[in-house]
Amino acid sequence: GERGFAVDVIGFDKLMADQRERARGAQKKTVISLSELTNVETRFVGYDEMEVDCRVLKTFSENGLFAVVDVSPLYAEMGGQVGDTGILTFQHDQLSYPVTKTMRRGKAFFLKLEGTADEPLLALHEENLAHLKVDLARRLAIERHHTVTHLLHWALHEVVSLDATQKGSYVGPDKLTFDFSSAPLTPQQVADVERLVNERVLENAPVTWSEVKYSHIRDRKDIMQFFGEKYGDLVRVVQVGGQPATLDGYSMELCGGTHVSATGEIGLFRILAESAVAAGIRRIEAVSGLEAYKSANEQLHLVRTLAAKVNAPVAELEKKIESLLAHQKEMEKRVTSMQQQNAAEIAGTLKAKAQSLGSTLAIVENLGASDGDYLQMIADALKGHFKGVVVLGSHANGAVALLSTVSPELTSKVQAGKLIQAIAPVVGGKGGGRPDNARGGGKEVSKLDEALARARELLKATA
Repeated sequence: GERGFAVDVIGFDKLMADQRERARGAQKKTVISLSELTNVETRFVGYDEMEVDCRVLKTFSENGLFAVVDVSPLYAEMGGQVGDTGILTFQHDQLSYPVTKTMRRGKAFFLKLEGTADEPLLALHEENLAHLKVDLARRLAIERHHTVTHLLHWALHEVVSLDATQKGSYVGPDKLTFDFSSAPLTPQQVADVERLVNERVLENAPVTWSEVKYSHIRDRKDIMQFFGEKYGDLVRVVQVGGQPATLDGYSMELCGGTHVSATGEIGLFRILAESAVAAGIRRIEAVSGLEAYKSANEQLHLVRTLAAKVNAPVAELEKKIESLLAHQKEMEKRVTSMQQQNAAEIAGTLKAKAQSLGSTLAIVENLGASDGDYLQMIADALKGHFKGVVVLGSHANGAVALLSTVSPELTSKVQAGKLIQAIAPVVGGKGGGRPDNARGGGKEVSKLDEALARARELLKATA
C-alpha cells in the first residue's frame, strides 16, 4: 500500500545519500592522486625506444581518463613539439587503450586515454604491467618537422640576419610554424631560405645529440639557447653536421625534442607562408616529408585543373590566361562605351521630361532595373546639357539605388547630399554626399516611387 511506498522513498533517499558520499570520496581521491604525483617521475626513453614494457602507477579521471606510467617512449608536449599518441595495452587482460595525448605535470607523464571514466580500467590489477607503443608514422612526421625547424632557424641567420631570434614555434605531424623577430622577408629571401634548407637536406648530414654540463656551454654564442630560460645542470644539445657529439656542427641548439638521425630523412622542405604575427614578429609556416610532397601535389593538381578549364596545355597556361584577361578588358571597354552611348540617349529623353518644381527645373525619374553606377553615367551625360536638379532611382538585385546631382549655380538653394539624406530612409536606407553630387540606397524596392515623390515635394517647397 501507500505506506510501503513511503518506506521505499526513505530507503531510496538513504541509498542516494550514500552514493553521493561515495562520489565525493572518489572526487577527493582524484584530487589527492594529482597532488600525490609530485614525487612521481616518468623516465622518457623515446629518443631510442619506440615501444616498451612499463608499469601503470596511477589511473584517474579528470575530464577524461588518464594513466601515469613509470617509463614512456611517448614524448610529452613541450618546447613547441606536440605530445605523441600511441597505444597502452594492459598485460593481464590484453585490453588496449588508444593514447590520444601525452602531457607532463612536474616530472610525471600523463597519458590521456580514449574511453570513458567508468571503464573497468579504474580498478587496476595489482601488477599494473602494461606495454606502451608510439604511433610511429605520426612521430616520424613530427621529427622531420622538428629537425627542419632547426635548419630553418640556421638558414634565417644565413639569409636574413643573426638578429632573427626565435620567439616560439609549433611542431606537429602536419606542419611547423616558426616565429622570429624580423622585418618582413622579401620573396627572394623566402626563396633563398627554402633553397638553403633543401641543400642541407640533400647533404644528408648526421643529426646527433649529447648531454653536457650547462656551465660548459653557457657562454658559447654558436649554441642557440633561449636566454632567460631556466636550464638544469645537464642540458641536451642537438647538433646538425660536424663530427657526432663534438659540438662542431653548423646548427646547434639546446633542445629536448625528438629528431631524425640524418637530414636526408626530412625529404623535402617547402615554405607555405610568411606573415606578421605582431609588430616586428614574423611567422613562417612550412612542411616537410610527405606533407611537403602532398602540398606540391595539390598545387600541381590545381595547375592541371585550371589548364583543363581554360582548355590549354599546362605549359601554355600563363599565355592563355594573359590572352583571356586581355580579351576580358577589351569586352569591358566595349560594354562601357555601349553603356555610355545608351546613357547619353536616355539623358536626352529625360531632358525633354524636365519639370519646374518650386523655383527650379528638375528631372525626377524611376529608371527601373539598373545599378547606381549606371545612374551616375546618365547624370554625367546630363551635365553641361541641363541646368537644374536631377534625382534618379533604380533597383538591382533586390536593392534600391538613388542618385542626385545639382548644377553648381543652384547649390546655394538645393544640396544633392541633403536631398538623398532625406529620401533614402523612405526605402529603408541611407546616403549622402557633396552638394552637387550624392548617392544613396536602401533595401525596400516597393517604396522607390514613394521616395521619389518625397523628393518632388521637397523641391516644390524650395523658394
